[in-house]
Amino acid sequence: VGAMFRPVLELYQGGSKEQIRAVQRMDDEVNACLSGIRRYVAAIPEEAFSKAELKTARSLMEYAIRLETAGDVVARRLTVLAGEMNKKGLSFSKDGWLEITRMHEAIQANLQLASNVLISDDLESARLLSLEKTELKRMEHDSRKRHLSRLQNGGRESFETSDIHLETLRALREFNSHIAAVATPVLYRNGQLLETRLIEEMPEGAGEENSADGFLPKD
Repeated sequence: VGAMFRPVLELYQGGSKEQIRAVQRMDDEVNACLSGIRRYVAAIPEEAFSKAELKTARSLMEYAIRLETAGDVVARRLTVLAGEMNKKGLSFSKDGWLEITRMHEAIQANLQLASNVLISDDLESARLLSLEKTELKRMEHDSRKRHLSRLQNGGRESFETSDIHLETLRALREFNSHIAAVATPVLYRNGQLLETRLIEEMPEGAGEENSADGFLPKD
């Protein structure tokens, strides 16, 4: 998956059809890896392992699925967008390209960090990866705002590449979310995550109208 993601910027800057297809073909290898992992986990005799070991195997299986989905983001979205850019002879504005480049660099670093978490189960690395996930969301949000500002100011390049720019931002953010998922079980085991992201307490009286309909328990 890392090998698929690494050349994405080069593809946007004039990658040939064959270069794009070469990256897309890697997705077949990723799919084959996932199929192999599925068969391996399915063949584990439950009685031979502890509950903790089986839970670890299932967590790794879930992360393998996330990695395969990240590969799909590259093969089915980023490479397609790159091909569209090249076919139409378009280029991002200087500022827009810089924003995308910075996000790509940040994700490259997160790929390495995710590998460290996968191998070591290190809590600090998992916390850092989770923080970097939040930071990448901020980068995507800020780039989207700046892009819309450039459109309002009449930037020709920004207008021509608007859809591709915004879709690229979304794809990069989604790719990073899949990569960063390896941190979740480590944080959860160490009490660093809540069971739910919902607020713990509701204002007094909130939801009383619905309680009669059975959606909320009565006192």
